[in-house]
Amino acid sequence: MAYQKIVSSGAVYKGKTGMWLYIFHRITGVALFGYLILHIISTALILLGPEVYEGAEAIYKNFYFRIAEIGLMAAILAHAINGLRIIAVDLWKRGSEFQKQLNIISLVLFIGIFIPSTYKMTTSYFDLCLEKSKPGTTLTDCMIRPLPDWKTE
Repeated sequence: MAYQKIVSSGAVYKGKTGMWLYIFHRITGVALFGYLILHIISTALILLGPEVYEGAEAIYKNFYFRIAEIGLMAAILAHAINGLRIIAVDLWKRGSEFQKQLNIISLVLFIGIFIPSTYKMTTSYFDLCLEKSKPGTTLTDCMIRPLPDWKTE
């Protein structure tokens, strides 16, 4: 009876950083698994013929898909860095003593890699769009319509 009261008393972690990182790591893991399934399905569309595959590939030329790719990159990066933090805490004798510092290092690493990567992914999209579009195309045009087909030239 006493154990039942302990179990039903609420969260063990009480909302500290470790609990949120635990939850975040699980969410990014499930999201990456979902992406992997979608990627396999998308690649398997080639079996239905080139027209079906090319139709699906046209979706990838959209600016909003590039934003989703940035989200994917953020999930991969956060999941990987947090995984390395978990390895450090679990395998290093004094890892649990330095959790706060490891959290800060993880955050700094994430921001240090995420910001330049996001900038490169965004600018490369616009550079390609402006290069392959008609003269007079604006950045807004690149956001509204898909990229022109770069395979034909």
